[in-house]
Amino acid sequence: MKNQYLVVVALLTVFLLGSVTTGWACKSAGPNTHVGRVTTIDAKAKTFTIQDAETNQPVTFVATGTILDELNVKDRVMVGYKEEKGRMVAVDIRS
Repeated sequence: MKNQYLVVVALLTVFLLGSVTTGWACKSAGPNTHVGRVTTIDAKAKTFTIQDAETNQPVTFVATGTILDELNVKDRVMVGYKEEKGRMVAVDIRS
């Protein structure tokens, strides 16, 4: 019984700490940076979308073919971007 309790406490601790760290990811990454998991890649439109780690909202970026070629759905990425004509243009991707 005591071992089950310790396992439950350990799992809850890991879950809660993981949630807190993910929530801080975008703010601590710096300005013009989003962190999240790639959910869609549209090569024709030259865009990709991530599920933002901080807000849990989708964020879509315009990107070059070179950047899109390096991405896969479900990749966890940090995206540096610039705003251009009302759109977020990815300029740096880190996995």
